[in-house]
Amino acid sequence: MSSAPESKVRPSAQDIWRTAVTPRWLLALAALVAFIIGCLFLGQWQWDRTQDILAAERAAASEAVQVDELIDNDGMWNNADIGRSVILSGNFTEDELALPNRELDGEAGTWIITRFQLDSGDSIAVVRGFLPASAPAAPADQRPLRIDGVLHPNEEFYEGANAEQIVTIDATALSGEWRTPLIDGYVMLRSQEPEPSSTGGPTPVPPTVQVGNVPFPLQNFFYAIQWWIFAAFAIVVYARWLYLDAKKGF
Repeated sequence: MSSAPESKVRPSAQDIWRTAVTPRWLLALAALVAFIIGCLFLGQWQWDRTQDILAAERAAASEAVQVDELIDNDGMWNNADIGRSVILSGNFTEDELALPNRELDGEAGTWIITRFQLDSGDSIAVVRGFLPASAPAAPADQRPLRIDGVLHPNEEFYEGANAEQIVTIDATALSGEWRTPLIDGYVMLRSQEPEPSSTGGPTPVPPTVQVGNVPFPLQNFFYAIQWWIFAAFAIVVYARWLYLDAKKGF
């Protein structure tokens, strides 16, 4: 009786296991695990980015709320509220900075950022607007005000950007400069009531975060799915090559 053709012979589970625990295949397994972990991490990062964009759009479309309602006991708020329309009740203080290297419609200048003290006693940084480089800033209106604005996270520049001079809006750096605890992030002013009592003030600038009407982030969504598919495909390739290598023993 003739033996079965070689192509019909299949390795047993024991044969595959013996092949899998050889040094070469253990090394391949380690590389596979590292690759899968990387793919899962990158996929999750893109997925979280997708959810952040959707959450920000939902926040931007939500009704404006008093900023106090979003703040916890540590002066922090949820990232899902980035781009949220907020209301501030209180008054501007004398604490103010001009942040350099800003532009509006192609014109170089500064952003005027002022500490706003809420009726609750907490403080938050407010970008009052843009001024051309050579223009003096009109003093902030220190009457009781209602501010309508957009909630922003701290600006993230390179590490040590504020070491010699404050050039980014960072609540920690501004707290040290003004020697007053601040709510995290800042608010980009849209309007105030009553209106400014003097002319020559800074021009309000558009929010730098999304504020609704943003298409579904398909690119981030498909990137997430793509990385997870890569991980699954790597497992299939590994299993197939292991099977074929084990089969060579017959």
